[in-house]
Amino acid sequence: MSPPPDVDGDTISPEIQKRYAETRRELETSTQSTVTGAKEAGRVLALAGDLWRRRDILGDTTRDVVLAVDKVEAQAAQAFVAGVDPAAEHKKLARALDDAFDSILEEGEERALYTHSAELALAARDALASARAALAFALDNAGGGAESNRLATLRTAKTELDDKLSKIDRGLVKKARCLVGINQARRREAAALDASERAMAWWWSARSNCDFLVSLYRSEEGAPGAQTRLDVTSKHNAAHLATCEDCQRDVEASSLAYTPQHVTASSLWRRQHGEATQAEVAFMDTHAKSCKDCQRALDALAQPEE
Repeated sequence: MSPPPDVDGDTISPEIQKRYAETRRELETSTQSTVTGAKEAGRVLALAGDLWRRRDILGDTTRDVVLAVDKVEAQAAQAFVAGVDPAAEHKKLARALDDAFDSILEEGEERALYTHSAELALAARDALASARAALAFALDNAGGGAESNRLATLRTAKTELDDKLSKIDRGLVKKARCLVGINQARRREAAALDASERAMAWWWSARSNCDFLVSLYRSEEGAPGAQTRLDVTSKHNAAHLATCEDCQRDVEASSLAYTPQHVTASSLWRRQHGEATQAEVAFMDTHAKSCKDCQRALDALAQPEE
């Protein structure tokens, strides 16, 4: 699979490289002594998990994570998890989706404020995922033998956190299309994660290549809050729609529906997958002879994927 447009292969932005260099330094500073406070334990677990979930770009982080996790008292980790309020975190995450969507409609300073607010909330959700990863690491690398009281406490904390994360995410994953306005930042964050982590981190990865959806809501003239008719026949839009079932469903359900007399997104998809009827294929070929936009859509569909 080719990298998204703002990620150059395995090259990660200098901003992210700098951030995780700072993460290592903070983690080392925070674990000079035993971590006994709930808040501090949550921070150390999040930092350690951040490194563990990004081994592909940071190199082997095992030593960093082992040294950090071993410094966290099990009771402190359990107290941190007990303090996570799933209802409050769910509300924050839902607000992030709203803010990201509003960033599509606004301009200038207002857009920047909505974008910043959304990105902070998504980063907070990611920190919880990292804390969970650190707990899982501690359990997976405990070695054999009878389970100690420490491990039993950590296992209970992880089980409780898993349940709370499920409640936090409930009903929001299917609304990830609201996040497309901040897709460039989301792709950078997703690219920094190990491949095995990306799909689970839906707040960064889900619909992160569906920039096409922005055109559903943002006016070409740039007027705040304005809407414009969606051109599904442009080369870029048609190419994306031909392969993205989620966007096909979104467009079909949109009140900004395209004119049915033209080649539709769903018919392009069916044609690509060999499911279009002979009548559909005949209509598309005939219609495209007199419609340059639809001809471009068919041409884009015929181009091999890179």
